[in-house]
Amino acid sequence: MAGYKIPTLLNNFNTYAAGHKYVGVSSETTLPNFEYLTETLEGAGIAGDIEEAVEGCFGSLESETSFQNIGEEYFHFLANTGIVTYRGAMQVLDTATQTNDFQNITVVTKGKVKSFELGTLKRGGKGEPKIVRELTYVKISIGGKDVLELDKFNMIWKLNGVDRLQKVRSQI
Repeated sequence: MAGYKIPTLLNNFNTYAAGHKYVGVSSETTLPNFEYLTETLEGAGIAGDIEEAVEGCFGSLESETSFQNIGEEYFHFLANTGIVTYRGAMQVLDTATQTNDFQNITVVTKGKVKSFELGTLKRGGKGEPKIVRELTYVKISIGGKDVLELDKFNMIWKLNGVDRLQKVRSQI
């Protein structure tokens, strides 16, 4: 019986920037929300307004990376304005064997620091400083397969390997 794999949780991950590995320092990352830019369609023969998404065009994309505490690693990350890569091991349930397996997930981002919080100073606690980056590029690969890529400056928008703006680029 052929089964399929259900992603159950992210077992672990690391953050990399400018050739630096942030082991045990970066604690959590919030990936961006993708919201299409839209235009309202209205007119004769249409029973109301329709919000039409502009293919491949999105509003601001932000990612937020949290750290355990402020330290040299935090300021290294803060100074980085280029590529940040998150590599993780996604735990998956194999439904055929009812066992756990692992699948790699990689998220590559490009952007600049938009804001940062130094967090708190707390005896015996975590300061939880955060860095927010404005992203112009996002690429997600799961199990070695590219599933999403957005490059705002080069007008590239791919889902499951399909370049949805190729025709647009060829016509302008």
